[in-house]
Amino acid sequence: MRWVLLALLLVPALGQAGPPPDLSPEVFRIARELRCPVCQGESAAESNSGVAVEMRRLIAEMLQEGKTEEEIKAFFVDRYGEWILYEPPRRGVTLWAWVLPGLALLLLGLGLFAYFRPKRVPQDLLEEAERSLKEPPA
Repeated sequence: MRWVLLALLLVPALGQAGPPPDLSPEVFRIARELRCPVCQGESAAESNSGVAVEMRRLIAEMLQEGKTEEEIKAFFVDRYGEWILYEPPRRGVTLWAWVLPGLALLLLGLGLFAYFRPKRVPQDLLEEAERSLKEPPA
């Protein structure tokens, strides 16, 4: 019975998610902002591919050399292009990726406002409707 309890206590401790002890959390923070060139939809921090492991090792080496986060990202952008960044820069063509969703929401809001706002009825139609209500049916 003691072994079962001990096993139940140790299993969650073994499965804790986090960076391995040999790499600093800063390495994984920077790697989360870079795509894995091999895996689809995973960051370099999440992926277990050989390329992602190598990217994390390079990030750790560059941090030990005293390079800044911007210099590290610039290295990977030079190597793979701006595609490697999870958050594309807000300039050039990628500026449209940042602007268009907001613009679309604004246009949608204006369209819904125009559709649901109360319509103004011309005064002569109102007067004619009031007269027809007051007159007895013929």
